[in-house]
Amino acid sequence: MSKLVFLGGTVGNNPWRTKFIQDLVSHGVEHSKLFNPVVADWTEEAQRREEVAKRNASHLMFYLGTPKMDGIPLSTYSMVEATMALYDRAEDTVVVFDPEGIDSVHSLKAYKQTEKVLRARFPNANIFSTLQEATDWFVKELT
Repeated sequence: MSKLVFLGGTVGNNPWRTKFIQDLVSHGVEHSKLFNPVVADWTEEAQRREEVAKRNASHLMFYLGTPKMDGIPLSTYSMVEATMALYDRAEDTVVVFDPEGIDSVHSLKAYKQTEKVLRARFPNANIFSTLQEATDWFVKELT
């Protein structure tokens, strides 16, 4: 199977994908191996393309951080997607928990508890605390 990384996770005003893609490409990862599902208008067709990419991806990446939008401290659906991916394909899934910028005490507690529970349930999974750890892992995996 050819390598393809589905770049799932937090959207909104968090620019993590741009930096992540730039870092991987600068380390020799081919841009064509990275599927960015973010589009200006998330139509049903865009959603279908996203689901096809998830099914065909060799790796599923989920960055879980704040969307940097007023009143939205967490990417709830991204946390659900990451959890489903760990259950379905733990060996192919990478999850990054980045609490920076989460300013709600309750949301931060829920976030940290989610990370703790998933790490305990999937002790061999690729669950990282920084985007740099994920970058390093993918560079080894894809080059």
